[in-house]
Amino acid sequence: MTAPVRFGLFVPQEKADAGLLRDVAQTAESCGYHSLWLYDHLYNYPWPDNAVVLEAFTTMSLLAAWTKSIRVGALVLCDGYRNPALTAKMAATFDALTGGRLEFGYGAGWHEAEYRGYGYDFPSAATRIAMMEEALTIITKLWQGGPASFEGKHYRIADAVCEPRPLQQPRPPITIGGGGEKLLLRAVARYADVWNYFPGPLPDYDHKLEVLQEHCRRENRDPETLQKSLLVPLATAEWEKEVRDQLEGAKHRGVMWSQGSALVQGTPDIVVPRLLDYVRRGVSLFILALPDTRDLKQIEFIARNVIAELT
Repeated sequence: MTAPVRFGLFVPQEKADAGLLRDVAQTAESCGYHSLWLYDHLYNYPWPDNAVVLEAFTTMSLLAAWTKSIRVGALVLCDGYRNPALTAKMAATFDALTGGRLEFGYGAGWHEAEYRGYGYDFPSAATRIAMMEEALTIITKLWQGGPASFEGKHYRIADAVCEPRPLQQPRPPITIGGGGEKLLLRAVARYADVWNYFPGPLPDYDHKLEVLQEHCRRENRDPETLQKSLLVPLATAEWEKEVRDQLEGAKHRGVMWSQGSALVQGTPDIVVPRLLDYVRRGVSLFILALPDTRDLKQIEFIARNVIAELT
């Protein structure tokens, strides 16, 4: 059965403004968005020299408290920033208290300056992915309630208990993002319920998908059991000039808004068919990053003119 098409929304984390966050969350919920998303960074993101960044898990909890049904997650929680057993406990508590609204994105981490600045070791990419895999083993074991034990190269637990368990069963959906063909996509095949990637040239996406499907087969997993989501930097408006104005105003927000190959831009009659190309490839969740995440009218415009055309 084909999964329904849904849309998530990144919320602003670059300003400590609770009223703004509440308005964005409640507007998205009232417009029918499926989920709210945050990135898990500490500073100098999403553009260099950006000092104000709200911590992901704390902000997720507030978003959930301000809403009733919309799902909440991070794309993605960084393994290196929290002990995985504690992450399992935090996630289980969040899911239990929100009525099962957690989207659990998890990743190996990449932002070296943050690691160094906060005193975390920054091993090789292969080691970070191995740590992520051990962490996900611990997290999924603990979500069963425990007592759970695990002795790995990087992490360990001994008769650990995690109560309350997550409300979602058998577990909250695990999202892993990325396209590393040797190790990362293998980890997706082993542990994830959802694979997240970026829009770009369709042949490139098709190639990554073929590699992922081959990893699934090697892991004795049916590739059809893996859902697909897409992180979409989206600039759209009724008129092309408005689209250009949005992009001009967003140039300071990082390379994706100036020359990123993953950028989806244009009037709805242009962006809807482009997203539809990914629906045909099995993508069922589009997570939107907007040039101005504070613009409530833009959130509403997209709901009327993009989401309504694809759902």
